[in-house]
Amino acid sequence: MKQVLIAITLFINMLVVTTSVNAASQEECKIWLCLPGGFPSGCGDAYSAMLDRVKHLKPPLPSFSSCAVNPPSGSGSHMSSLFGTAAYVPPYKYCSSWGYRKQGDDDNVKYCKGYSYTEEKYVKGTICRKIRTGDSDEYRMSPEHCSRTYRYVEVYTEGAQQGPTHYF
Repeated sequence: MKQVLIAITLFINMLVVTTSVNAASQEECKIWLCLPGGFPSGCGDAYSAMLDRVKHLKPPLPSFSSCAVNPPSGSGSHMSSLFGTAAYVPPYKYCSSWGYRKQGDDDNVKYCKGYSYTEEKYVKGTICRKIRTGDSDEYRMSPEHCSRTYRYVEVYTEGAQQGPTHYF
């Protein structure tokens, strides 16, 4: 019985030490406040802490519970985050109006009468990649027209997104 009590005491001590070691720094906790506002002035340290976490293969935000200081029970302060990768698709030109004209003795030839541009967009949950088409050096981008991959993070309070999605 004495050995069991000693083992339980040691286990509890290890948990307490581990918890304090994994506690988030002030700069890391500040990410929760600065991210929804797009890292305004005064949030440079929080932005650096987020990039440092990502560089060390950690989630962009620490767990909210490691930042909360004695929250009152039932306070409704349930914060969470969502993060991942997103393929960036820059604006591109496309034919928005087609026409036909006669060319010599041939049938009508189709040509573009007018061009338009798309808006930039991010495709969450995927990466931008080249896919070979056949044996040649030709390839296509997936998703179509993407140019690079970004990471993103979003902050939620009570399930509602706070501020815009932050891409980096």
